[in-house]
Amino acid sequence: MPTPQPLLWSCAPHTRAKHELLRRYLEAWFPILLQGPRARECVTYVEGFAGPGIYKTGEPGSPIVALQVFLRQRRLLDTGKRTNVVLIEERADRLERLKKEVNDATTQYGNVPEGMRIEFRNDRCADTLLSALDAVKAMNTPIFAFLDSWGGPDIPLDVARAIAGVPSSEVLVTFGTRFLMQFGKAETHQAAGDQAFGGPSWRKVWDLPSDKKKSFLVSTYRESLKAAGFRYVLSFEMLGEGGHDLHLVYGTTNALGLEKMKEAMWKVDPIRGVNYRDPRDPDQLSLEFSFNPDTGPLRRAILEELTKGERTLAQLREFALLETVYRPPQATTVVRDLLGRGLVERDPVRGQLSADKVIRLVPKASPEMDPLF
Repeated sequence: MPTPQPLLWSCAPHTRAKHELLRRYLEAWFPILLQGPRARECVTYVEGFAGPGIYKTGEPGSPIVALQVFLRQRRLLDTGKRTNVVLIEERADRLERLKKEVNDATTQYGNVPEGMRIEFRNDRCADTLLSALDAVKAMNTPIFAFLDSWGGPDIPLDVARAIAGVPSSEVLVTFGTRFLMQFGKAETHQAAGDQAFGGPSWRKVWDLPSDKKKSFLVSTYRESLKAAGFRYVLSFEMLGEGGHDLHLVYGTTNALGLEKMKEAMWKVDPIRGVNYRDPRDPDQLSLEFSFNPDTGPLRRAILEELTKGERTLAQLREFALLETVYRPPQATTVVRDLLGRGLVERDPVRGQLSADKVIRLVPKASPEMDPLF
């Protein structure tokens, strides 16, 4: 997407949805890491493209959304725990406005808690993020890095690799494909692409037909993040206004984090008018995250998975978690539906549909002939 030039700009519908997703995820992330038997002494939240902290239309920017989550749970910091908030913005005027918005936000909650340290950096994210994390001694604390650029490629894979090396750390990256497809052949942009992907593998996109380019770039970037050290990588496309593609790619080393991120996705208000799409769905169907979502893509994915052999219900739930945008409970619902339609069978036949039950395709249930496709 083009980068806006004014100090402030209007908040787009897909940005509101993105912030809602961030808020809901941090509401789970923050207490999980700071309380309970496996609690940490300190966590770090960092934004690489923090912006001015407010939109022209008055909505809070993502740094303020995150601070509000932390300050509403300041009781966690009153127990001696610590939180670093590192905010990086390249434009000086936007950083000054951000400082004002941060001050206003913290004042609303009394003050900055003793256990919270807020660090500002006026620099390029790629050049300063790791040194900023070093400065607050964050490289041995769980890190959540929100790298919300205008689509890039802006994030060298070495930065993601360094964060992946810190236990219990995660990244949420805004990833655009249009720039690389349109301008990636220019020498300077090739170098930036190589840095973002950790090598030239992405350049194969130039040899692909148009309808394959976007999914290829997203899949290649997912693999890059896995190679960087994130065991679990989730990607989904936000269908915004103006036809701009915007992918969010989330990398984590913790399956619980992946589950919480999906829960956050599915709780985002569908009324905001922004749909999602699983980039690996060959039919590229949009997903309305409503109370009664269309599970057709998951149904298709599970049937395809079963063509490789029988699976337990537990394995299909894990498949849904790791390989689709759906959640494990939705896999159970789909399996029940497929059983009812006679497309799959279970072993043993009787008893509760528990995690250890074996699920297999009914021999005649060929996906090519199934009306659900």
